[in-house]
Amino acid sequence: MSAEKLAALQRYYPSAQLLAEGGQSVVFLPGLKVDAPEGQIEFDGLLHPQPHSGYSTRLFITRKITAPLAQNWTEHSLCGKSWWACSWQNVGAELPWIDMLANHLRAFR
Repeated sequence: MSAEKLAALQRYYPSAQLLAEGGQSVVFLPGLKVDAPEGQIEFDGLLHPQPHSGYSTRLFITRKITAPLAQNWTEHSLCGKSWWACSWQNVGAELPWIDMLANHLRAFR
């Protein structure tokens, strides 16, 4: 099932790669771009499409972003690297991964 979800995500982000973290599948998303209050920014992302640290799903990124909705940043170690995540709730694990990613990226606009 993860292969199908990854293939659908790769239609929009061809460089997306499936990785394993703690026995679970995560998606590495290099070079994500988003229009933020500070202008267009680019960062790498790690989509965690199942529960993590009290959230239904998480999007970890390589830097903090200054945006009104992106608050309460915490640092995490995943896949041998440090990542940042803001407090962003209610992005369900039942969503297709592309919708899940789009919902997480809304925090940065």
